[in-house]
Amino acid sequence: MAIGVNIRGADGVRAKRAAGRPVLIQPSGISGLLDKISLDKNGYNEAWLQKLAFDHPQVLPIIDIEPGFGEIYPVAMEVPCAHGYIDNLYVTASGDLVLVEAKLWRNPQARREVVAQALDYVAALMAMPYEAFENACRKGQGLAATGLYALVADKPDALAERDFIGAVSRNLRRGRMLVIALGDGIRAEAELLAELLQNHAGAHFTFALVELATWENRETGDIIALPGTLAQTVMITRGIVAVEEGVAVIKPVAAGLDAKPTTISEELYYEELVRRDPRLPGQVRAFVAMLEPLGVYADLKASLNLRADLPEAVKPTNFGYITKTGKVWTDTLSATAPNEIAARYNQTLADLIGGEVTQASGGQYFVTTNGKSAPLITALLPRHSGAWAAAIRQAIGEMRAASSEADA
Repeated sequence: MAIGVNIRGADGVRAKRAAGRPVLIQPSGISGLLDKISLDKNGYNEAWLQKLAFDHPQVLPIIDIEPGFGEIYPVAMEVPCAHGYIDNLYVTASGDLVLVEAKLWRNPQARREVVAQALDYVAALMAMPYEAFENACRKGQGLAATGLYALVADKPDALAERDFIGAVSRNLRRGRMLVIALGDGIRAEAELLAELLQNHAGAHFTFALVELATWENRETGDIIALPGTLAQTVMITRGIVAVEEGVAVIKPVAAGLDAKPTTISEELYYEELVRRDPRLPGQVRAFVAMLEPLGVYADLKASLNLRADLPEAVKPTNFGYITKTGKVWTDTLSATAPNEIAARYNQTLADLIGGEVTQASGGQYFVTTNGKSAPLITALLPRHSGAWAAAIRQAIGEMRAASSEADA
């Protein structure tokens, strides 16, 4: 299946960026100005940038691009494939794949070339079965384990080995991976990227431009690296697969079709729900649409959070989150709502499903049917979707009333 892409800035809108000179403030109160490092001088070259990103994957803003991925673990550098050598390759404990191409950006042509090169790598990986992919990783530089699964086997969120291999295999086959072009001073040129990406059918990748600004404390030699996502793509539609003369051909969807943008994280989330119940994705999406008039939106992280940005709360209000395993936790409302409102909201939901309200060790109220864990979302959806939406509306009204009384 093919995808279209939509280019967007890190904040979803186009805007001019401006930044002052950073100041380092120490606990003693002593401060010092930091100087911008030019990454084409004094050994700060592409190899240095590549190694920095490999040794310290935290400099890559993964959570801002694909929040469902979680922590990434470096696999190898200079991984060979049919179209060249991939600078850096990473994997998550769930079998998600991340490719990084490090590039110093001196001219617009360089930007076009690194995008095209990265997409060629995606195409090459799509042709690899798991065994060939793992062998290619072994031929790269820096693989610190006997195999891919050994890199993540001891992680708390690791899949069983069989499931991990299956997840990596599916991601390779579909081209479902995060591709990052990492550079210094990248200028997001959406039109140029769109021209290249729109014509690259057949994969489910997310592409992001990440700028890594580096600053040095001349007194100590310490370096601060500041990553920022300048532009990224989101998947917006599936293509049409046709069989012509015995060969499968991917054709783009006709222009003008209205399609909702999505991400790899969202796609993976709903795939997991399908494993529990094929009806769940449609039911969850319908419920989210029902909440939109209330100002409640789906914020997808590791789970799908039902959030609202209420002026009465100092941070986003979360009316509950639905996990990939299909459970719904409602303890999150206690973080922003008064105790009596959170308790009442949870009791309303508990009454709908014949459950009860209990408190976590931190005092948060949540709904349960067995006294200790969250109920399945199927207990509420679709039968009680209207009543659940009404409970959220009621809680919002009570929070606003309580805020007005406090201000009076």
